[in-house]
Amino acid sequence: MSARLQTLGHLRLLDEGGRDIAFPEKALLILCYLLTRGMSDMPRADAASLFWDDANSAAAFANLRQTVSRTQKRQRELDRTYLTFTDTTIALGQDAIESDIDAVRDGAGLSVLAATLTDDFLKHVKPGNRAFSSWIALQRAAHMALLRSALLGNDAQRVDGTRQARAAVALRLLESNPDDEEVRAVLTGRSATSASSLMLFQPPARVLTPQEADITLPRQNPPRVVLLPPVTTLAARAAARFSEALIEDVTIGLCALRSISIIAPHTAAQISLQADRAATYERHKISYILETRLRDEGDHHTLFAQLIFFGSDEVIWAERFPLSAEGLARSRQMIAHQISGAIATEIERNELVRGDYERDADAYRSFLVGQSQLKNLDLRDIRRARKSFREALQANNAFAPAIGGLARSYFLEWLVTARGDEDLLRQAERHAEETIRADERLPSGYRELGVVKLYARQFDESAAYLDRAEALSPHYANVIASYADTLVQASRPDVGLKKIEHAIELNPLPPDEYFWTAAGASYSLGLYQQALDYIARMKDRTPADRLAAASWSMLGDMKKARQFIRRTYDIHPNFDLDSWMAIVPFKEEWQRRHYYDGLKKAGF
Repeated sequence: MSARLQTLGHLRLLDEGGRDIAFPEKALLILCYLLTRGMSDMPRADAASLFWDDANSAAAFANLRQTVSRTQKRQRELDRTYLTFTDTTIALGQDAIESDIDAVRDGAGLSVLAATLTDDFLKHVKPGNRAFSSWIALQRAAHMALLRSALLGNDAQRVDGTRQARAAVALRLLESNPDDEEVRAVLTGRSATSASSLMLFQPPARVLTPQEADITLPRQNPPRVVLLPPVTTLAARAAARFSEALIEDVTIGLCALRSISIIAPHTAAQISLQADRAATYERHKISYILETRLRDEGDHHTLFAQLIFFGSDEVIWAERFPLSAEGLARSRQMIAHQISGAIATEIERNELVRGDYERDADAYRSFLVGQSQLKNLDLRDIRRARKSFREALQANNAFAPAIGGLARSYFLEWLVTARGDEDLLRQAERHAEETIRADERLPSGYRELGVVKLYARQFDESAAYLDRAEALSPHYANVIASYADTLVQASRPDVGLKKIEHAIELNPLPPDEYFWTAAGASYSLGLYQQALDYIARMKDRTPADRLAAASWSMLGDMKKARQFIRRTYDIHPNFDLDSWMAIVPFKEEWQRRHYYDGLKKAGF
């Protein structure tokens, strides 16, 4: 079987099993050029000037000779001849190579083009000179022209089975030309010349690729929204297809709006695969993320959707939709309409908040760095986060989110060091109060003040502040998690456990403190193995070593309990059980005695 050259997206040479064949990149570009142009050979002089610096012909020919040598050596290793070389020409060899763009030609059907042209031609290649860059741009423009012709052709409009293909192609075309109203009309089903009276004075909605130029004045640009592919683990295939089609419907619905920018689905799929999504969102100036998860619950499925404002890592809208197998097709349009409407409404409500976050780019950037560092319960990261928040305040001394970040950093240092340092709690309280004065709409200020009041054993005040935070942002997982901690410490671990489980549902990849809170609630309820299971989900389990020791001791495994005792004293050689228990803010004595007995039994 022939090897296959992939030119769309990453440039790769694949064997018949789809595995990469290592081959010199310049040789792959020569193959790409010949196959794309339908040529069997080209002069060496043309290759030298096209693929290398055309201003220095001597260096270009030297680089070509090196490429020829490496290519010949590699072909001998493979026992294949994809390219042949003479003193004057480079030609295709005797071993045939197929290309992913073989089917990209005039007259190709819409479905074929939609399935093939999902990515840019030579997307990740960096041209060495203007001539090659212009040739790549010409190929990409030709691909867009083919897609547009196929989309707007009468045959494509008449074929009912190409609805999904039409939507995919329309979104691809809007990436390259957001103002193409004929294409938008195909996507939305509306006339290309008509617009609702509510939209007459608003700029067109834009479907963007993250590679576009950075936004320097965020408030003058529509917010970027990414709709991540649905998570469908263990769901039936029919339900999974439903979820995928639903996201397509929501995307199409949002493209009819004139006040937001939609990240194209193919790009959204790539973003979903990134290990560090937060860094990806920041890099691509994404303001809102829609996540959906499909759960198999036996005789039915449940679709959970949530809209996250990236600036504060806050869930600003969430909803759960029960689905029955026989009602999937019937309910899809209705659910898509509800989700699209909710997204539009919540983004509009949140735009003033977004403006406050994103108005000062330097302060916002430093704040985001600090936010990411606070996700780890490590003293060094906590102090790095504090430095980042101070840098944000140097850029804008009234930036309330950064003041709230300082409050959080002082509390977490108090918690992690376990020394009962009252000055750290006072600093946390002072900055929390400053946050509320700077912006009374911001839930994080009330959250931090509620947490400080908890550890000052002012349980009623703590609950009141956290009530206020939750009222301001009822889907904010961090607020719900802090409220859960307050309930656990206030000797209501059963209610606290339900609340922290809800927070984890809203934020499936949460900071370690969520699992720590859940573990503490489980211990107080006598669910010792469940407590250990939650601790096992923490990235850094060190802060929960004492709780792990108590849990193992209550399960009767003294060997493991003592392992965690040793780890505790390795990190805190001056740890004193009685001093620690004096600052643990349990409201009722039964809970304090229960924890003390577990620690004492473990060997502290």
